[in-house]
Amino acid sequence: MKRIILSGLFLGGVLSTSALVHLPAQFVAQYAPLPNQLSLVGVEGTIWQGSAHQVTWNGQNYGQLNWQLSPSQLLTAKLEAKVRFGRGSDIQLQGRGVVGYASSGPYAENVIASMPVTSLLEVAPSLPVPLDLNGQVELSLRSYSYAAPFCQAAEGSLVWNTDVIGSPIAQLVTGPIVAQFNCQDSKVDISAEQNSDQVESSAKVTLESNRNYVATAWFKPQSEFPSELTQQLKWLPNQADSEGKFPFTYRGRL
Repeated sequence: MKRIILSGLFLGGVLSTSALVHLPAQFVAQYAPLPNQLSLVGVEGTIWQGSAHQVTWNGQNYGQLNWQLSPSQLLTAKLEAKVRFGRGSDIQLQGRGVVGYASSGPYAENVIASMPVTSLLEVAPSLPVPLDLNGQVELSLRSYSYAAPFCQAAEGSLVWNTDVIGSPIAQLVTGPIVAQFNCQDSKVDISAEQNSDQVESSAKVTLESNRNYVATAWFKPQSEFPSELTQQLKWLPNQADSEGKFPFTYRGRL
């Protein structure tokens, strides 16, 4: 009798596990309490490995989503998946990486994402001066763990692959602009720099957990700096220091 009961429990466990592994993702998407702003179209596969042909948030199409859950992470009380996203996105946002949820909250690792600057400008605040910006913005997020209001810890880089910034006066050749960032207890530190035959610049930004920020920056005209822009330097609020650098300082609150 005992052997029959144990065999029945084992068989029931196998059937339950098999049912869970092969549970259609479409079934979960149909009956799960998803936010009203979120829409999933063309869901295929299982909850362990599947895809959605189109992910829409607040009416904005973010393209295709593919995922593959990591069963081993369930043993450590984590829900973790490898994801690839953005194919067919209206804003041409594409990327891949690892995202998950632990007892401490959401986290991400080794996330790579990119989008055109023109698409980013569509959702960013208007620029104070008319500039012609182009190129691609690439995010490399090595690690991220969430804690209100911004992050518990984070580390990564942001590269703006561009050559020229256009203005009504002249074009300025900048080359790529590279920024490194890290976060500890929602204090975010960002450092950025670029260098070309026309201009060299550097900036540092510190964002506190209370949303106050301080930004310091400078730029230094190089040997091929456009003459049209040289004539405008006299109107800047701060003139060049002994090293030829024009400094700026900004303070504010997000």
